[in-house]
Amino acid sequence: MSNSDWIIAWSIRLAMLLLVIVQAAQWYGAKRPRLILFLNVLWTASFILFLLHVAAAFHFVHHWSHNSAYMATANETKEKMGFAYGAGVYFNYLFLGVWAMDVAMIWLSPRPFSGTQKNLAMLGRMYLLFIAFNGVVVFKSGWLRVIGSLCTLLLVLLAIRFYNRSKTL
Repeated sequence: MSNSDWIIAWSIRLAMLLLVIVQAAQWYGAKRPRLILFLNVLWTASFILFLLHVAAAFHFVHHWSHNSAYMATANETKEKMGFAYGAGVYFNYLFLGVWAMDVAMIWLSPRPFSGTQKNLAMLGRMYLLFIAFNGVVVFKSGWLRVIGSLCTLLLVLLAIRFYNRSKTL
């Protein structure tokens, strides 16, 4: 495995692992300020690892070409799903944007979040978990699918929490 392959593979693996750890810890209701701060730092670190993954993939694999990323997405989708769908790359761009907004929101928004902010954050996290699930369950194998299974469980738990919260509004 070359250095570039190592960076691309391990940056996303670590990002997804931290995503699951932070989301699980938050699900269990981390209340202490120091723990919340630590989880926010881990969440930000996982986002930075994801940025490293995207930058490395665009630099080493796609040579900063959106068309190359689009075609690679289409080819991988065809290989795994039986049909070419390059537009999936836009879901990855949205993933990046949603995660960036989530990180910004945890550092820039006042505490505690308002009801609207909580709902937006929860919807954003559900999207992140859904895309993470697809990335590691549909397109990967082995222990990465375990992380995907955890993403699925967390996604279902968040959906239930969101549904219950929306009933009380």
